[in-house]
Amino acid sequence: MSSVMMKVCPHDTIREPERWTELAMYLNAATGTELTFDISIDFPDFQDNLGRSGLVYANPSDTLDLVNNHQFTVLARPAGRFDEAVLVCNTEQEAVLAGINGKPLATVVSLMPTKIALQMLGKQGIAPSELHNVDLWQAVIGCIWRGECQYGIVYKDTYNGLSEQSKGMVKLLATTDEQVAFHSILVGPALAAQADALRAALREMPNDPTGKALMERLAITRWEPVSETELATMQALANG
Repeated sequence: MSSVMMKVCPHDTIREPERWTELAMYLNAATGTELTFDISIDFPDFQDNLGRSGLVYANPSDTLDLVNNHQFTVLARPAGRFDEAVLVCNTEQEAVLAGINGKPLATVVSLMPTKIALQMLGKQGIAPSELHNVDLWQAVIGCIWRGECQYGIVYKDTYNGLSEQSKGMVKLLATTDEQVAFHSILVGPALAAQADALRAALREMPNDPTGKALMERLAITRWEPVSETELATMQALANG
């Protein structure tokens, strides 16, 4: 078997990217595949190569794209981990979530945390006047700091990874807890014949000393299956 590319969401390779090389090597040893982890320098690079990959660890939006448009199959997702968002405001604003109502909201419009935050706000009858699009989650902080917007949405994992200085540039209003969107690991057509073996290897990782140690480094307790209902719920959120 020739080498097959493994891609990982760039958000998850900022720190210790070698963990994913080790996962590829672990799966190769367990299943006889020949995965090669190929790191992406940014999201355009990641997304340009998705369809040509054999195995992908993808964010919710890319998970849906791979399933809908590239004949990928979801193998599993990290148990108990969901994509969530934080809502932030200018440090001069009163930390009241309702202040967003009728105001522009800075965010990366195309990505799932925006949908998650808007769903939470909608449940409370809060609606921004418009969405002010930026290219990166970190850019939301700068947008608010410069006074271009008073309020913004940031992907929770990105916010948690910011320095204390960067966090101090904004005021935290709220954190979502919608539990409807998640990262997944998917197999593409190039490795379709190995899907069952890969799924089994992922499931058994906590029972293997090497696999368990690697999962601790990945901050994943175990891999769990993804139901059609969960995918449909995530798709409905994306379409909303």
